[in-house]
Amino acid sequence: MRRPPALEPQNPGGRNPFRRPPNHHLRRSRRRKFMRQGGWSLGFMILALGLIAWVGVAGWRWMHTTPLFAIDHILVEGFNRGDPDDLQARLAFWLGSNLVAADLEIVRQQALAAPWVQDASVRRILPNTLAVRLTEKEPAAMTVLAGHLHLVDRDGRLIVPWDPGLTGVDLPLLTGLDALDMAARPEQARAGLKVMAQLMQYNMELMNELSEIDLSRGDRVTIRLNSEPAPLYLSRENVIINLDHYLAIRDDIHSRVAAVQAIDLRWRGRVVVIPESEQIAGNRHNDG
Repeated sequence: MRRPPALEPQNPGGRNPFRRPPNHHLRRSRRRKFMRQGGWSLGFMILALGLIAWVGVAGWRWMHTTPLFAIDHILVEGFNRGDPDDLQARLAFWLGSNLVAADLEIVRQQALAAPWVQDASVRRILPNTLAVRLTEKEPAAMTVLAGHLHLVDRDGRLIVPWDPGLTGVDLPLLTGLDALDMAARPEQARAGLKVMAQLMQYNMELMNELSEIDLSRGDRVTIRLNSEPAPLYLSRENVIINLDHYLAIRDDIHSRVAAVQAIDLRWRGRVVVIPESEQIAGNRHNDG
């Protein structure tokens, strides 16, 4: 059975006979309408953004210049040992200036320059208060420089000259720093503080008896105890070597040796008692 012949296309030009011809005039009209609406929207958006930026800049300028935020009070917290008048004088520059415009890092650095201040944090309390919270340095020892007592912090740095008005300060004395260069003093002071820490860890009762640490010699550390008339020579490498042996026999030492010049504990397993020479003992007797 033969197949029917294929239908030939009725539209030789390739156009769909069921589709209406395009209306170019309508398309152009719609395009112009869309452009007009989009242009208005874009213009309004630009205007709104410009207005917001202007308000933001004006508000920023107002907050940084208005006298409503003028600093009239500086609140200092955590300052107990130092001189509050000295700190207020260091920060008085900011009184009357704008609180919002104040550079808090500069305020912090000015507070850190005070002798007793270890650390500081600064914050604003609207509308007119600048708050400074301080962490004070903890005195760890005293030292003698140029004939005057000074307090030393835990980093081996000088705090302030010792004042009889300071209460609650009963600290060991670091000696031998006066003969050192200025740059070498903090390191030697830290060495003395390390000796204190080792003694504290070893025997707290012995630490409570400590009155002086002499750092003038490079081959030893000399300490003095309230209960021991003779100085003790300790090793710089191992401070607590032979201390057990010494504590066990120290009462016996003075019962056997009338006048002790020093007790040397630097050699392991040996407690060396250095008696005073007859000349020194005789001079002491004559002075008495």
